[in-house]
Amino acid sequence: MSLQSSVTPAIVVMSFCLCGAAPAPIAPPEGTPQIMTARDGGSDKPVIITSDTKAYCTRLLNIIDAYGPALPQDVDSLRMQGADMCREGHIRSGIVRLRRALVELKETTHS
Repeated sequence: MSLQSSVTPAIVVMSFCLCGAAPAPIAPPEGTPQIMTARDGGSDKPVIITSDTKAYCTRLLNIIDAYGPALPQDVDSLRMQGADMCREGHIRSGIVRLRRALVELKETTHS
């Protein structure tokens, strides 16, 4: 038995092990929320957005509105900016504003 015949199977086996080491990415099913990041203003931390639809904008607006008509000025300003951006088609930026308004609102009501 020659040296070459014993080396060849080892190379073939090693090449099979390396093939397919990184599977191709699979696209999520239609309608599945995707995680995206957006930067807004001077903040260094990205805001994670799990949905970018007008329906999600409406859902956030309804949650904010459920707190009542007497919103703090900064929350109301963020709410109006977010609603305007969503209406104009800037969904991701609008969602960032609406989520920030909701966080501010929760901080002021739980303090």
